[in-house]
Amino acid sequence: MVERTLYFDESGFTGYNLLDPSQAIFAIASVDISEERAREILRQSFPRYQGAEYKFSNIWGSNNRAGLLKFASHLESLQDLTFIYMANKRYAVLTKIVDFLIEPYITDGGYDFYADGFCWKYANYIYFGLTQFGPPELLDTLLHHYQAFSRNPSTETLATLQARLRIIAASTEHPVQIFLEQMALGAELFEHYHSLESFHGSDELQTTTMLAIVSHWRQRYPEDFVVIHDDSSNFLRSREMWEKITNPNVPRQLHRGGDGSYVEYPLRVVSTTAMNSMDSYAIQFCDVLAGLATRHFSPRTKGADRAFMDEVIQAGLKHVTYNGVRPDVVFPDQIPPRRLEGPDVVDQMTGIIFGPHSVVVKT
Repeated sequence: MVERTLYFDESGFTGYNLLDPSQAIFAIASVDISEERAREILRQSFPRYQGAEYKFSNIWGSNNRAGLLKFASHLESLQDLTFIYMANKRYAVLTKIVDFLIEPYITDGGYDFYADGFCWKYANYIYFGLTQFGPPELLDTLLHHYQAFSRNPSTETLATLQARLRIIAASTEHPVQIFLEQMALGAELFEHYHSLESFHGSDELQTTTMLAIVSHWRQRYPEDFVVIHDDSSNFLRSREMWEKITNPNVPRQLHRGGDGSYVEYPLRVVSTTAMNSMDSYAIQFCDVLAGLATRHFSPRTKGADRAFMDEVIQAGLKHVTYNGVRPDVVFPDQIPPRRLEGPDVVDQMTGIIFGPHSVVVKT
């Protein structure tokens, strides 16, 4: 089988502080192009660039910025060979609240929380409710309280989260109150569904983003994948889980994602290699592409910067396929979700990671 080599690089990583106001967007760009083609495009786009490697952070604030228009002009011809996955970090924290506080007891009640993308749609519904009907500070207050627990999970921080959510729920009114009451109940039931000893927080974005990107490629191409990423990425911290999920010996199956779409396993990743970005023009190409994504989706991009980004979009960035975690006005078709039939998406992923005979015990 012919192999496809996929290159990856990221932009906007701020560790596990997903609420850093200076960088609201995280993005990983991937490309399926040769080193020679990447080098040609970068050199044509930025002929006066003097750095040791092409980096978006150096280009954006320099006289080389105009070259981003030339860079973008190449993207239409590469639209089937590029893909970006981005995450609005504040919204990502909200989805983690829904995943870890609300989903367990809804699923335990016999409902399929992930069917037809219900989880994502319900998170949109909550986001819309909190921002449109709640006081301006409500969402940020909620996110900060949850992340304080997530970054330092303990009996004490869980008790603090439980108390704060109950206070917030009691101080809000319909229709927002029901969401806060669901979260408060989930916090109170947290140890019924999770072990504090094994819960290491929910602030990881890199591995899930990489999986989403490989799933995108897997849905489109049958070849095996060789994955090459920047060795400075914090992605290696979750290398063991990545290797279990992408193991070619995973039984063949259709796995349903959180958005309701399906991807066939195994993902056919035959190797994953970290490479110094200075030695790879393709990784540098991804750096520039990911940087453009974070600039475009950032709420801090305004005025002249926004006007320039609009030019880049029209020059060719609009042709790049992207997906991600960000609020949308797509809401559930029915509440509650449809009844659960067979293993849910969490059980499916557990089977992929730990083997087909593993069982998740829900008490």
